[in-house]
Amino acid sequence: MFQQRKNKRFTYKSRLQDSANRKSKDDLETKWNELKEGGKRKGSMLTSLAVLISLLVFIFVLIYVLDGYIK
Repeated sequence: MFQQRKNKRFTYKSRLQDSANRKSKDDLETKWNELKEGGKRKGSMLTSLAVLISLLVFIFVLIYVLDGYIK
């Protein structure tokens, strides 16, 4: 006469399982970033902007002085 309702089935995914996957992924990401930063080479002194500008000014002064000797 009265039919009993069946329990509905839901697909339940626990949060703990997701957090473990996320934690391992974050851990891998931090290790990768540490490796990437550790491998950076320091730029040489000749490629710094201040040294290049001073070298350019020195070349212009040298050209000016040498031009005075020619005339």
